[in-house]
Amino acid sequence: MVTIAMWSGGKDSSLALWRALNKMNVDRLLCMVHEGKARAHGIDVEIIKAQERAMGREILTEETTWETYEERLKRVFRKFGVKKAIFGDIYLQEHRDWIERVCGEVRVGPVFPLWGENTEKLAREFVDVGFEAYVIAVRKDLKEILGRRFDEQLIDFALENGVDPCGENGEFHTIVVDGPIFQERVVVEFGGVYESEKYYHLSVKVC
Repeated sequence: MVTIAMWSGGKDSSLALWRALNKMNVDRLLCMVHEGKARAHGIDVEIIKAQERAMGREILTEETTWETYEERLKRVFRKFGVKKAIFGDIYLQEHRDWIERVCGEVRVGPVFPLWGENTEKLAREFVDVGFEAYVIAVRKDLKEILGRRFDEQLIDFALENGVDPCGENGEFHTIVVDGPIFQERVVVEFGGVYESEKYYHLSVKVC
């Protein structure tokens, strides 16, 4: 039975993988990419590959647009004979419904290790078990936390300012560089800030 974990390079996919590994074997990770960046958080493939080396765990990358995403995901599942797929979703029901439909059509069983749990609890668990992550994209009203480590102080800031501590409403995105699923730390260097329609982003490169 082949099991794949969806991978964004950020904290939720990391925590979902860590929890899953305590219960089952995970054969590969899968990161959907577009023009050299992870679709979910815009992390460069160069960094995804550095995470792969640091974990000692294969990360497949599949090039896709939003329009071809479903077709390409199904193609990967069929190609590798996937029977289970792990997702880091927490409470967006519409997205879960989509996942369950897509997986059902290719006879893959979706697994949601984080689903329905309190996001403050999940955020603190992520920190407590030893993950190291940094905020690399923020909604434009949250620029002050760009580049900060995702730690207890940042979680407290989020709660005090009406921000979901896991960023589930799209408030921020993270990059994970170390933790219990890693064999070694990913060494990265942060550069300048650039802007998109909705976010400020921090450029990141592997050292």
